[in-house]
Amino acid sequence: SRNREAEEAFRKAHDIHSRIGNDVGTANALLGLGSIYRAQSRNREAEEAFRKAHEIHSRIGNDMGTANALDGLGSIYCAQSRNREAEEAFRKAHDIHSRIGSDVGTANALDGLGSIYSVQSRNREAEEAFRKAHDIHSRIGNDRGTANALDGLGSIYRAQSRNREAEESLRKAHDIHSRIGNDRGTANALHGLGWIYDAQSRNQEAEEAFRKAHEIHSRIGNDVGTANALHRLGDIYRAQSRNREAEELSRKAHDIHSRTGNKFGVANTLLTLGEVCRAESRNREAENLLRDAHRIYSFIDEPMGTGNSLRSLGILLSEQRQYQEAESLFCQALSAYDRGGSSFSRAQTLTNLAQIYRIGGKHLQAEESLTDALTIGIRLKDDRLQRPALAILERIFSSQSRYSVTLAAPLQTGATSERTRDDIRRGAALHDLARGFLLGRKYRQAEDSYSLALALFSRAGDGRGEASALRSLGTLFTLEARLETAAKRFTQARRISASISDRDGELMALGCLMGACLRQGKLARLRSYCVEALKIYYSTSGPQTMSLLPPREHLKSRKSHLVRV
Repeated sequence: SRNREAEEAFRKAHDIHSRIGNDVGTANALLGLGSIYRAQSRNREAEEAFRKAHEIHSRIGNDMGTANALDGLGSIYCAQSRNREAEEAFRKAHDIHSRIGSDVGTANALDGLGSIYSVQSRNREAEEAFRKAHDIHSRIGNDRGTANALDGLGSIYRAQSRNREAEESLRKAHDIHSRIGNDRGTANALHGLGWIYDAQSRNQEAEEAFRKAHEIHSRIGNDVGTANALHRLGDIYRAQSRNREAEELSRKAHDIHSRTGNKFGVANTLLTLGEVCRAESRNREAENLLRDAHRIYSFIDEPMGTGNSLRSLGILLSEQRQYQEAESLFCQALSAYDRGGSSFSRAQTLTNLAQIYRIGGKHLQAEESLTDALTIGIRLKDDRLQRPALAILERIFSSQSRYSVTLAAPLQTGATSERTRDDIRRGAALHDLARGFLLGRKYRQAEDSYSLALALFSRAGDGRGEASALRSLGTLFTLEARLETAAKRFTQARRISASISDRDGELMALGCLMGACLRQGKLARLRSYCVEALKIYYSTSGPQTMSLLPPREHLKSRKSHLVRV
């Protein structure tokens, strides 16, 4: 193979340079050997070669060689999840390359730092490092470096659920790697694309991408890449309940990661194996595997893995009705996700936690968790987060005789599309939830929920819902003495009600405006609104049937519109 031939050549060069006392040649040959060992996941031999090269280059004052050796050491530490040592090595390499004006070296060190930050879920720092590396590689025309930086950016976007940007970056990286014949890079880009497809439930595309990545990594002898692809295929099979295949592939990946000393990979495969055992009710085995995964993630300071293992343990124990310990695990998982910056995983865990609260009769805490989960789900436009949270909300509302009214109103709108019905339904649920926060004087949560309800009603084209949410926001702002903002919301509500010929809604908005004017001492404007309300009232031929979305604004007569504050 090429690696064997390269290794033999570097060994011969090393022997010759050592014999004639050429320190630079000896150290450079060691750097070459280190790179060959690294490509074959022979990490112990690679580390030894890079260390010897670093010692020689440092001793003779060769800055470029010293920095290159540090780059090599950083990559080996990274592969072994020795993150602190890796970061220190890459930082030193970056400082030297920057000082001596080596653009390629500086960019490569930034790539390394980006990888370390990525593993530690320091997403903002990682993105900045990859962007800088990309700019340098692009400027100097280094295609391989440009593609590697795009790979890194894709992984960061994926971690932040910025799937469109992630796919775009990874496709560009794949095209470059394929064009220049970089097999390892091509496989890495395919691996990243597989992640994106999996997150979007594009299952066939995901499986195909991971299969192709596995074939390439196997062919070129990249053990780490081979194991990662096997693990991801195992995860896909697990999600499809193909548990036997998932377990078989995950165990193969685990063996490779154990042999190469990749602690992060070992923990990932243990997590998947734990999930497989849980799905098959092999609970004791599942718990042991998940706790082992958690210990490794904690040891290497990997917050996302820590959160995932804690969440999986929480689900396992909640299924065994060990609710108190499950609640504690979910809370710990939330702390890990906060550190890791994963909104998606945080929303999933909030929904799990809300279920525990609901079972324990802690309905207010459950509603708070669910509104936070829905906030994230709606922001990310991800039904996988919204539907479970809504299902639990419905059960809570139903148990408190609140749900029937919440659900009934949207069904009267005549909406035909499923998405429109879902938006109205979610908006109604959030609106009802916000009222509870308002009554409990939890104004921030109330504003968030009302605002989300407004956005959903607006997207669904439900004017009555929009106006209702705007009036509720105006009422909230009035309670907070934000009177100018409140008046704007009431005015918007009136305008929407008028545009859909909703006399009741327009009168309610005018009543709210009159109350705001009274509080501000704007009596002339109050009289103006009163006259407009009377005109609307007397222009109709008697009371009309009220048909309003939550909040349920019960009115005994039209006169109540004119005095509502």
